[in-house]
Amino acid sequence: SVDYSQVELRLAAEMAGICALKTAFKQGQDIHTITASQVFETPIEDVTPEIRRQAKAVNFGIIYGISAFGLAKQLGTDNKTAGDFIKRYLARFNELESFMTAKKEEARAHGFVRTVEGRKCFIRGINDKNGSVRQFAERQAINAPLQGTAADIMKIAMGGMDYALKQAGLHAKMLLQVHDELIFEVPKDELEATSAVVKRVMEEAASDFDVPLIAEAGSGASWADAH
Repeated sequence: SVDYSQVELRLAAEMAGICALKTAFKQGQDIHTITASQVFETPIEDVTPEIRRQAKAVNFGIIYGISAFGLAKQLGTDNKTAGDFIKRYLARFNELESFMTAKKEEARAHGFVRTVEGRKCFIRGINDKNGSVRQFAERQAINAPLQGTAADIMKIAMGGMDYALKQAGLHAKMLLQVHDELIFEVPKDELEATSAVVKRVMEEAASDFDVPLIAEAGSGASWADAH
């Protein structure tokens, strides 16, 4: 089993041009600790596990358009505290807020947004008079370019996988794709070599990006064991 690590968060940093997060990813730093340090203006060594947990929740939630209510529920806090955290996050990473605004405007103007590869993701209800329908569509407009680009990258990797394995003289069979993960059946004596080839193909599927994509491998007698 080989899966992309934090792929949508990496794509958000890349596509929105978030300088601080791009630098953190390129340097291999713990992205949640860096985020907590940036948002709370706290030295990295002073970031507590609790603050890191809050930063992690926002990191993963913000690209889905998480609300103060949703974040408060995750963190077990009140709406005001969660809302203030989101505001601080967007103020610190203002490039992301600009990206989110641009994608909503793009969807309103055209009825769709595009992935990096140019594929159209149609957004229904973006101009609906019903506020809840419209807000749901706005969240889709923000996330679709990220999820869609991740899907495009995965298909590029899959497209080159069979050739790469054959070129390496390996006999692995690609069985399944699950979101950002590929699952293979591999001869035991080829496990290490196969892992290296699969990781390379997946990581090079977006080699022109500034933010590196990282693929992580695991193995076992079952899919569960491989995790």
